[in-house]
Amino acid sequence: MKVYSTFLGLSCLVLIAIISLYSCASTGSPTGGKKDEIPPKLDSLRSTKNKQTNLNLRLFEFHFDEFVEVKDAIKQVLVSPPLTYIPQVKHKGKKVTFEFDKKEVLRENATYTINFGESIVDFHESNKLSNFTFVFSTGDVLDSLSLKGNIINALTREPEQDMVVFLYDNIEDSIVAKEKPFYFARTNKTGEFSFQNIKSDTFRLFAMKDENLNYKYDLPTEKIAFLDSLIFLEDTIVKSYKLVSSIPTPKTKLVSSNSKVYGRINLLFNTNPKEITYQISDNELITYNEIVNDSINIYYNTDIDSFFVYVLDDTLKVKPRGKTDFLKKSKFKREIANNSTQMLSGDSLMIGFNFPIDSFDVEKIEIADTIGLLENVDIQLSESRKNLIIKYNWLPGEKYFVSIDSNVIRNIYGMVNDSFGLTFSILTPTQTSTILGSIVDLDSTNTYIIKVLREKKLIYEIVVNNVSETKINLKGLVPDKYNFEIIEDVNKNGKWDPGNYWQKTQPENIKTIKGDKLRENWESEVTISWKTGAAVGSEPNKDESSLKNSIEQKLK
Repeated sequence: MKVYSTFLGLSCLVLIAIISLYSCASTGSPTGGKKDEIPPKLDSLRSTKNKQTNLNLRLFEFHFDEFVEVKDAIKQVLVSPPLTYIPQVKHKGKKVTFEFDKKEVLRENATYTINFGESIVDFHESNKLSNFTFVFSTGDVLDSLSLKGNIINALTREPEQDMVVFLYDNIEDSIVAKEKPFYFARTNKTGEFSFQNIKSDTFRLFAMKDENLNYKYDLPTEKIAFLDSLIFLEDTIVKSYKLVSSIPTPKTKLVSSNSKVYGRINLLFNTNPKEITYQISDNELITYNEIVNDSINIYYNTDIDSFFVYVLDDTLKVKPRGKTDFLKKSKFKREIANNSTQMLSGDSLMIGFNFPIDSFDVEKIEIADTIGLLENVDIQLSESRKNLIIKYNWLPGEKYFVSIDSNVIRNIYGMVNDSFGLTFSILTPTQTSTILGSIVDLDSTNTYIIKVLREKKLIYEIVVNNVSETKINLKGLVPDKYNFEIIEDVNKNGKWDPGNYWQKTQPENIKTIKGDKLRENWESEVTISWKTGAAVGSEPNKDESSLKNSIEQKLK
C-alpha cells in the first residue's frame, strides 16, 4: 500500500508540474484588454544615427520596440535623389535593414532622404509607422529647406491619397517623361504632401498616380496634377502649394475587340466613342450599333464567311461562327422599360430589348387607358433599334396599360418576343414638384454650363455668360433627388475638360451640388453660390396655384 501511495503521490506531482509548464508556455492571446493601436517605436540608440554628414555607409539598421515586418517596399519606400538600382529592404525580429545595391553609385555632396512610407508595421496588429524617414549627406552639408502642399480631385473635390509627388531640378517641360525626379513624396489620407531636406534650387512640381511604378509620365491614362509656374527655394520659409488632379483626355484609340460570339462585335476604346464612326467591307451587310460606356456594340446577321471592320486606324477581320448554336441558345427578351411606373405627361415610354429589332406589328401593340384602347399612338424605333419609343398625349392622373402579345416583335436574327404587359400612370400637377433655383457669385467675364440631373440623367442645361447670377425655374418634376452641376467653361467648347500638362492647362472648375429629395406639390427654393459650391435651401413652399386648386376642390 505504501508503494502504491508513493507512486500515486509522485504521479500527481508530475501532472501538476506538466500543467504548470503548459500554462507558462502558452502563447495564446489574452482575452479582454484594449486593442494595441500604437505603431512601432524606433530605438534611436541602437539604430543608425539619423541626419549624419559625410556618411559613406551602404547598410543602415533600424531597431524598434516590438516585432515588425516590411510590406510593399517597392511601392512604399521612396529614395531621393532617385536610385538606379532597387535597394534591399528586409526585416527580422525587431530590426529593419536598408541596403544599397552593390552597383549603386551615390552622388557626391548630396543629401539623401529615405522615406519608408507606410511599409513598416508591427507584426501582430499591422499598425503602420507612417512616413518614417532617414536622412544623410554624402558631403559636409545637410540640406534643410522644406516644401509642402495638398492635392484634391478636380471632379469630386476630395483629397487625393497615394499620389506620388515629384520635384525636378531639371526644369525642362519634357523631363517628366524622360527621367526620375530629384525628390519624391507621397500624399497621405488628407491629400497632403511634404518635402524635407531640400537644396536651394529651381524646381518643377508634378504629381501623378504612377500606375506602372516607373516614376515617369508615360501613360496617357495616369492621373496627374501640376503647378503652372516654377518654384525657387532659397530661404527657410515653408511655402504651401495646392494642386488639382485629373485624368487627361487621351487620343482616342481602340483598346480591344471581341467578335467571338456570333452576331455581335464589341469594340472597347480608351474614352467615350460617341463621335467614332466605322465602316464595313461588305456594303450589303446591314449593322446596328449602340454605345455603352466606352464601348461600341455592333450587331449583324449574315451567312458570309468573313468581313472587315474599319475603325480609326485599325482593320478588324470578323469570321462569323456558330450561328446555328447561337440561334438555338439565345432568347429574345425585354430588358428595360422606363425606370419608374410614374411618368410626366410629356414623357415617352421606352421599352428596351437585348437584340436590335427588325420589325414589329403596330396593330398588335395595344395601349389602353381606363376607358379603352387608344388610337393614333406614335411608336418608333430608337437609333440603335433596340428600343421601342411610344409617344402619346398622356393625360395627367390617368393610368395606362401596354399589352404586347407573342410573335409581335421580330429581331434581326428572326427571333420573336414572348407576350408581356406594362402598367404606368401619369402624374397630376399636384403630384409634381418645382425647383426655383438661383445661381449666384458668378464671374461675369466667364462662361458657365449649368446642368440639373436626376441621378445621371440630364433634365435641364443652360449656358450663361456676362452675368453674375442667373435663375432656374423648373416645374412639373417627378418628386425625386436632383443635383446641380456647374462647369466653368474656360475654352467655351460646351463640356468639362481635364488638365493637360503638355498644353499647360489646368482642369476646368466643376462643382456638383447635391439636392434633397423634392416633395409633391411643393416649390423648393435653393440658392447656390459658385464661389463656395454650397447650396442654401429655404423651407419648401406649397405651390400657390396647386394650393388654390386644392381649396377649390374642397369647396365643391
